[in-house]
Amino acid sequence: MPASPLMLRFVEDELSRTDALAERTVTTTLAQLQQPSKASTAVTAADRHLQYEVIEALRRGSKPFVQTFVDSLQALVMTDLQGLENPTAISSPAVAGGLQLMDEARVEADIQISRASQLIGNAADWELRELQTFTSTLIGQSHVSAESNPLRPAAYAQALWDACCAISPVSAQRRLLLHSTALVLAEQIKMAWAAACTRLESQGITPSIYRTLVPTSGASATASAAVTPKSFEQALQQISALLQSRPQHAPRVSTSPAMPASTAPGAQRSARVQNTNVPDGIDPHIVELLSRIFEAVLSDDQLAADLRAVMARLQTSVLRLCLVDQTLIDSHQHPVWILMNRIAQASRVWPQPTDPRGARLAAFCDALARDLASAPKQTTLAFSKALVRLEMHLNEELRQQQTQADNTIAALAAAERQEGLEREVSRQLTEQARQVRTTPRLREFLTQVWARVITKSMVVHGSDDERTAIALKTADDLLWSLHIPDHPQSRQRLLGMLPDLLKQLRAGMALVALPEAQQQAVLDELMDVHTESLRPGDRSRARKVTPQETFQRLRDEGTSDAATPLTKGVAESLIEVFSMDTVPAALMSDREPPEVGPDRPIDAMTPGSSCRWFLSGRWRTVQLLWRSDSLSYFVFASETAGHTHSITRQALARLVSEGLVKSVSDSPLLQRAVHRVMRDLAVSH
Repeated sequence: MPASPLMLRFVEDELSRTDALAERTVTTTLAQLQQPSKASTAVTAADRHLQYEVIEALRRGSKPFVQTFVDSLQALVMTDLQGLENPTAISSPAVAGGLQLMDEARVEADIQISRASQLIGNAADWELRELQTFTSTLIGQSHVSAESNPLRPAAYAQALWDACCAISPVSAQRRLLLHSTALVLAEQIKMAWAAACTRLESQGITPSIYRTLVPTSGASATASAAVTPKSFEQALQQISALLQSRPQHAPRVSTSPAMPASTAPGAQRSARVQNTNVPDGIDPHIVELLSRIFEAVLSDDQLAADLRAVMARLQTSVLRLCLVDQTLIDSHQHPVWILMNRIAQASRVWPQPTDPRGARLAAFCDALARDLASAPKQTTLAFSKALVRLEMHLNEELRQQQTQADNTIAALAAAERQEGLEREVSRQLTEQARQVRTTPRLREFLTQVWARVITKSMVVHGSDDERTAIALKTADDLLWSLHIPDHPQSRQRLLGMLPDLLKQLRAGMALVALPEAQQQAVLDELMDVHTESLRPGDRSRARKVTPQETFQRLRDEGTSDAATPLTKGVAESLIEVFSMDTVPAALMSDREPPEVGPDRPIDAMTPGSSCRWFLSGRWRTVQLLWRSDSLSYFVFASETAGHTHSITRQALARLVSEGLVKSVSDSPLLQRAVHRVMRDLAVSH
């Protein structure tokens, strides 16, 4: 966004009023939360307790709330003015050596921010639109654009979330606090933006005007329905019919406000083609049809400015082609239309004007258009070859970005292999422990926590390392100890193995950083089970014996002749798969990818495809670089060159379900152009 002196002065003035805005928001929110609810009978005790906690958190933390809101909003707005990345990105858990990965917690925060942003935007929609007419003038635009205003609802919502996080670590409290303060802030912003418009008007700032076509009343619905085509081909046929039904007049050169002056030569070339004598057998209406379509293309506000000159250069080549191949108006699959749509689609992936990827695309397409224009004659084959060259260029850009993200991709691939290995270990442990009666906590510990211990040892130390073998043997020993035979020799064996077993269990739990409280709970429950196992006699009817009595009886049993050494060795390892070479690769190599269907948009994403998603308070364009074999992890290239976003499947699915993932463009370039031509012709008729 251009940061003109007028814009900077306006922004700094508005930000200086943020303290008072935040303080009023806190005061009003506290007053509203403390008011008795009209639906108090439907409010549960848990809801009332949560509301009380939020009130206390906001009362105690009012000063840090205000300060964090002010600091965050200032950073967001100034960063937006400079065209940089959001500096207040929500922290994500690290995997595989510090890689930041967007998980469900991160996405849930973005969803809350999105809802707050919509709430603010809907409440102050009129004031926001009016303010945009002034900010567009401040940056030198003659037309209105939402991008001209850095004081956007999303920035206020993000600043509110940062302020909520500053005074409460509890997710439920943050959500309620964000919703409550957003409701209040929306009303405050309405007045603030209205006052800002008044101040700008008093300073002599003239607002830009909205260039929106408003059909005349009565005929608008009929005209709209009449010009809605079922397909691209039908649209072209309708346009051709409209052109032939109207009287001929001198061709016009349009310089739409949305089209820069630099593209006017393209329209002039359109006029020159129309004024030339059309060869016999060529319908002059086809030439005018193509000229009008290109005029609409050049004035398309979604087309990157540096690609309009490319389209203007292509116009001459296409008009020359129509003299020898009129089939291009028969199908939207003609190489001409595919090439133009593909150029426009590719440019939408890198929307920032300073992005080197976009600059390389524009330079390549310009050279492509020059080569087509310099050809002695135009052929459909030449456009097909140009399309192939464009795809090769885009594939090379994709490979370069994938190479830059090699470390991220390798870390996620390793994480996925570890997860797959852990699932397989857990499955086998679960199968082996199926016939063992034990407590739910110990069963979960064996099949989940200890599966993680074995997997971590495999990844860190290797499958052939002694420490991995010890982890496997510990699983065998633990499983046997949970249900030993009622025999003196079994009790003597358990008594002898307990010290080393407990030592290895503690070492394993430390390896996976199991919290101390969970460690102690497992050890306490294990002691109870082992104490019960060490009691001689029928355990189902025996009275409760103290541990001291149990060990005394064991000492007595140890002196009898029956205490002979066990001749049977340690049971075979529970994880048979560890005898194989390169276990992780073997486990992951023959997994089939999920079936892709139209109802599974995430599975249909392939490297190179792009979309827009709501992240860190605003919409961003991203391109998929890599997806894991099991579609558990995804790596996207950011709209800022050199940056990537890593996200789990669950988090991406959450964004999709909330409508926070959208296509880059609602319709192809040529479809938009044809619709515009039809609309203009319908109005002129």
